[in-house]
Amino acid sequence: MSLDSAVKHALLRIGAVGLASAITAAVLFGIGRLILIGDLGVAMPSFSQASTSPSPAVVAAVLSDIATPNPSPTVTPTPEPSPTQTAAPTATAAPTEVPLAFTAFRFQGRSYIGIVVPDVGRTFVAPFAGKLEVRTYQFIDGEVRLGSSVPTLPFFPYVSVVTADRKITYRPGTLGAVAELLARDGAQVGAGDPLFRLVAPGRSSWATFYDSSVRYEVIVSLQAVPSGRDLDPTPYL
Repeated sequence: MSLDSAVKHALLRIGAVGLASAITAAVLFGIGRLILIGDLGVAMPSFSQASTSPSPAVVAAVLSDIATPNPSPTVTPTPEPSPTQTAAPTATAAPTEVPLAFTAFRFQGRSYIGIVVPDVGRTFVAPFAGKLEVRTYQFIDGEVRLGSSVPTLPFFPYVSVVTADRKITYRPGTLGAVAELLARDGAQVGAGDPLFRLVAPGRSSWATFYDSSVRYEVIVSLQAVPSGRDLDPTPYL
């Protein structure tokens, strides 16, 4: 009897444990359904219904940006200068010779033109084609001599261009020191060919030969050939 009682007692304990386990499982199942599914009438949030899409206002704003993109910054082109505004390159102007000053005078019944040359380096050219005639003079013992050759005294050239009907003669200062010949005696020259150049300040030989008060660098005369009649040389100067 004691063995049966022990077995019954054990079976009852097992049954009680099984019942308690079943009740506990049922309670846990109900609580789980309540939490996870909401069968008990409690509204639970539905994850399937949670919207991840943006609101209509946001969608409209995005579509608006796509349809009408923001314009890029406007670049204002720099206006090209007009031809009248474009500065022309500065050209170096060629040096301009200062005009010569002429003075007409007469001496011993003949006509002459005195020339004041304002700059050194002035070149005199043939006013017309003809034959070049160069004569050198010296002033010896108060006399003007042609063909003399005193090395200690200066030489003074007379430079002439001669044609069949006229002769023009230039009288510069001391040969070498003041005047430099650019053509040889007897040469044929054309209009514009260089005759001589003034290389230093100095008065015409006239100041040595005839009148020390004159201030002309060159004295010019023009005569008709063969008569020797005086003509006006100004148009050729």
